[in-house]
Amino acid sequence: MPAAPDRPGPPVAVLVAVAAVAGGWLSVRLSPPGGGPASPAAPTRRAVAALASPGARARVVRTVDGDTALLRFRDARGAATVTVRYLGVDTPESVHPRKPVECFGPAAARANRRWATGRLVTLVLDRERTDPYGRLLAALRPVGARATLSARLVATGHARVLTIPPNGRLAPTLRRLEQAARQARRGMWRACRDGLRSDG
Repeated sequence: MPAAPDRPGPPVAVLVAVAAVAGGWLSVRLSPPGGGPASPAAPTRRAVAALASPGARARVVRTVDGDTALLRFRDARGAATVTVRYLGVDTPESVHPRKPVECFGPAAARANRRWATGRLVTLVLDRERTDPYGRLLAALRPVGARATLSARLVATGHARVLTIPPNGRLAPTLRRLEQAARQARRGMWRACRDGLRSDG
């Protein structure tokens, strides 16, 4: 019997995306041929359209590390999930596949998981709404809370300010909170020499 003709397999990007989700590392960069920035994935474009409206809400399904979470939202097409990178902040690494765990990274990841998981949130967006990895850029404000999670992480010394133009809407507030956390030696400012490296 003649062999059946080979059927083309799924695109490489699909295989990479499936592997990324299965492995829990949701921020893998899917670059098109030529090595340029990844285009926002369909769920991210849907999330921008659905969650930019005042009062729109989503639920935190789980957190990835100290400054990244997975949200579930609904639009006219139904339910979807999207990875969100918190706007205006950076926490020490705790799960990066190619970087070592940094001082206070696990503590930041635990704090984010405790404060965010399962919470219903509204989003604060800025001028640029996706990052080069196709993630949504937003600050999350739990319903009923006055502060965003970005602000809470900075105020408690779990995160430092990271402003990447053209975004900067939250920068003045976050810088004041970081200065206060540094002066009070909260969190990483006590445990780590420069906010990322351990004194030990």
